[in-house]
Amino acid sequence: MSEHKTVIRGGRVLSMDAAIGDLESADILIEGGRILEIAESIDVHDCEEIEAYGMIVTPGFVDTHRHVWQTQLRTVATDWSLFNYFSRMRSIYSSFYTAEDAYLGNYAGALEALSAGITTIIDHSHIMNSPEHADEAVRGLEEAGIRGIFCYGLFPNPTQHPFAMGIEPGWRFDDARRLAKDRFNGEGLLKLGLAPTEVEATPYDTTFDEIRFGREIGAARISCHVALGTYDTGRRVVEHIHEAGLMNEDLLFVHGSTLTDDELGHIADGGAAISATPETELQHGMGQPVATRALEKSVKTSLGIDIVSNFSGDMFAQMRIMLQSQRGFENEKLTAPPREIRFKARDVLELATTGGAAAAGMESSIGSLAPGKQADIVITRTDSINMTPAIDPVGALVLNANVNDIDTVLVAGRPVKRYGELVGVDWPRLAERLRASSEKIVAGYESVDPAEIEAMAAALMLSH
Repeated sequence: MSEHKTVIRGGRVLSMDAAIGDLESADILIEGGRILEIAESIDVHDCEEIEAYGMIVTPGFVDTHRHVWQTQLRTVATDWSLFNYFSRMRSIYSSFYTAEDAYLGNYAGALEALSAGITTIIDHSHIMNSPEHADEAVRGLEEAGIRGIFCYGLFPNPTQHPFAMGIEPGWRFDDARRLAKDRFNGEGLLKLGLAPTEVEATPYDTTFDEIRFGREIGAARISCHVALGTYDTGRRVVEHIHEAGLMNEDLLFVHGSTLTDDELGHIADGGAAISATPETELQHGMGQPVATRALEKSVKTSLGIDIVSNFSGDMFAQMRIMLQSQRGFENEKLTAPPREIRFKARDVLELATTGGAAAAGMESSIGSLAPGKQADIVITRTDSINMTPAIDPVGALVLNANVNDIDTVLVAGRPVKRYGELVGVDWPRLAERLRASSEKIVAGYESVDPAEIEAMAAALMLSH
């Protein structure tokens, strides 16, 4: 029996593939979850047809850093600093999450990403309060149908109040081994990764051992927060990883605004990658996003949303903020008005697609539209008041589009969003469950006096 075929008709294709380029009008033929052909017109019948006339067709976005579990705490971090985030989210809210809450956060969060055209996500998941939390967080991503890497967090959240926390991951090593054996067998859309105990706050040898552990369990990516701007204590973790001979392509360094040029060189030479999260970095005092500096050093560079407890979970916002913050940063250094703008809209579109795919180690299968690649595809309408006319399709996507303009999203050829609606999702029921979970967690937070925790956090984060 032949594989199911789908043809996307007449879209304005931004393939993000150098050989194929941009096509004013083209068809895309899909079979078995992969792209078979892209051409001006494809003569094929007896298959599902998706009309994309007048729409923009692109690869799915790749979000290389998000803490998906925080979805039901949307807006609580609106005016927070990184200090607030650590002392409240990481040290109080997290302790009131049940395994069911972890499932709901990840399920709804992955659906939010898919609705926004993000077809691949790297989930830096530090909500491992129990093995059941790990299982349910994975189940949430699986049931949503998103592609990605689940980075198992070794960081131990406090499990009781008055406050009690250490940095010893304890049982989490054995549990990560269990997941590697029982849940991640090379099939399906998800891969297992690792999120070490915070590398900027632990001894170097601990970090080295955890990197080795990630490689022992076959982690697809090892995701580390590093070089956090004004919070940087000068430990130069990346330099020490390099000197220990551990730099490799499986390392994904997040934030990194205060990485030195030498450290960026080490990352590039080792084939590792950077995930910049512009919105959190600018709000939380983590410095000017490192993306353009990293690109200039030939580092694989990408974008992440980071925390939907604060920001919208779409890539459009991150592309705009990255683009305009860098333009502003460069313009401030000029002594005369600029005649040309150096950092282009296409540059950030590449960060969100091909750059994300490379950072995730998936550039051979996603990130661009070409025959043989996975059919992770986004079709964006151009008939809304904010998208009419879409003279420049790149500019329209980067500077004008929003989630409501996304008509269709496919992951491995399967529609997960169609005609502007998520497929097979009972949103009113899910929203009710999400609100109930949120109210319970917030009530738990409000029962705790944060003074002791904030004193500990101040000594750790603000003393330098």
